[in-house]
Amino acid sequence: MVNIKKSKVENGITVISEGIESVRSISVGFWIVVGSRNERKEEKGTAHFLEHTLFKGTKKRSVTEIARALESKGASIDAFTSKEISCYYSRGLASHLRLSTDVISDLVTNPRFPREELKKEIGVVIEEIQSTIDTPEKFVFDLLFKKVFNRHPLAHSIVGKKGDIAGITRKRVISFFKKWYVPERIVVTASGYLKHNDLVEHVKRYCKPQYRYSHEMLFTAAPFHYSPTTYTYRKKGLLQSHLIIVTPTFNYTDPLRYPLLVLDIILGDGMSSILFVKVREEKALVYEIFSFADFYSDAGIFGIYLACDKTKIKKAQETVLKELRKLKKKGVSQKAVREAKVRLKAKLLMGQESTFNRMVRLGRSEIYRRKVTTIDEIITSINKVKTSQVNDLAKDILRGDRFSFIYMGDL
Repeated sequence: MVNIKKSKVENGITVISEGIESVRSISVGFWIVVGSRNERKEEKGTAHFLEHTLFKGTKKRSVTEIARALESKGASIDAFTSKEISCYYSRGLASHLRLSTDVISDLVTNPRFPREELKKEIGVVIEEIQSTIDTPEKFVFDLLFKKVFNRHPLAHSIVGKKGDIAGITRKRVISFFKKWYVPERIVVTASGYLKHNDLVEHVKRYCKPQYRYSHEMLFTAAPFHYSPTTYTYRKKGLLQSHLIIVTPTFNYTDPLRYPLLVLDIILGDGMSSILFVKVREEKALVYEIFSFADFYSDAGIFGIYLACDKTKIKKAQETVLKELRKLKKKGVSQKAVREAKVRLKAKLLMGQESTFNRMVRLGRSEIYRRKVTTIDEIITSINKVKTSQVNDLAKDILRGDRFSFIYMGDL
């Protein structure tokens, strides 16, 4: 039984909940439709830095009090920033609904931006940037977006560069906050043992943004002039080399999303996938290999990631490309598509055992589709995927002349 409800409070904030009788916990998320793609040249890294600074004290709570308010009750609070969205969330017992709404509302509407805390946080974020650079399996994806999207705003690094953060000012952070943290860009979602009316009342009581109604659209499409590229980032001392083979696809709402997700399962998801069997099990060229599909408001990418010894990188690449050509030419069988659809639905349904995953699905669905897509609707879309659709899609996107290659290692 679907128990999803949606309301809009007087100040323009959208509130969505999914009540679940079989649990005694809740997950609450405050979504702000802003990310690294919204930054101007002089604002690089600000969206992510702002996420950090909101935890540095509000008009009601100190830094310590923000964390203790929920953690002392056994709940948790955290946040993340992506290319297009920022999210502040809490997980706890059902009895924490009011407190969670209060604390997160306080963060996103009443920050103080204390100067000394901002100065300290510059150092913390620079450490995070250096940690990313020292983690090649993360950093190579930063390089991917920078080189493949080039002048498109999705090329912006989420964490920014050290120089961007070192020069950040309190004035810039406050200006960014005033522009983007406004009611029409805020979506509150919650899942678990709760009543929708209670959530709405808590949002009305506690979430009162100081700034109202910018004239920015939720998403503004940017021209994406893709040109295949090959880029090598040489870093001495790495024992493994990393490679991403990637091609552009389409946005979050495109009807081909589900055929692509089925293709992703067949090609590089799990131990029975084509690439795992051929490149790791048969050839023993890699330890890690997988495919991925990312969707955004106006663009998307599909790619393959692998890591191996630098002496094997050429052979591993040749093996992957050979399998892609074979798949493109011969296609996939009805049996493979049928099994992939079963796996895709199983992953979806098992993920729904987590109130956090449900809360995230509500938020992304509302933000990108402007409506909540139920589990049954998603399963229906997966069931409708045809073998011919998957094969036609493979022929279209797995073209050698469309691939970009991003290498990282001691090459």
